[in-house]
Amino acid sequence: MDYPLKTVSQLRPMLLGFRKNAGLTQEAVAQRLGISQQSYAAFEANPATASVDRLFRVLRLLAVDLHLAAGAKQAEPVRRATAVRKTAAKQAAVKKVAAKKAVVKKSPEKSSKKTAAPRKAAARSPQREDW
Repeated sequence: MDYPLKTVSQLRPMLLGFRKNAGLTQEAVAQRLGISQQSYAAFEANPATASVDRLFRVLRLLAVDLHLAAGAKQAEPVRRATAVRKTAAKQAAVKKVAAKKAVVKKSPEKSSKKTAAPRKAAARSPQREDW
């Protein structure tokens, strides 16, 4: 039976299930590996921190075959990430336009004080947004 592993957090319950399916206790697995039960318990509690070598040793001991597969389904997160980037860029552009409109909508306040002569806008280099 195949068990797809998509995140590291799925390792712990899978290892636990494989060990129990084999009818082994932590002590029995630890003895076969030549380590203490406490060491194996720490490994099983947090297998994400273990080396690949240790993980393979445990999987072999539990008679688990490891198959790696690549396919079209892996391209899907890239499309999602691209869509997220495009959405974020679009939101930034909308905020920029809204900020410009807010500046344009401001009207000068009328007061009895004399207003200073209007200043010329400083020359700005065009901003590049396509990077």
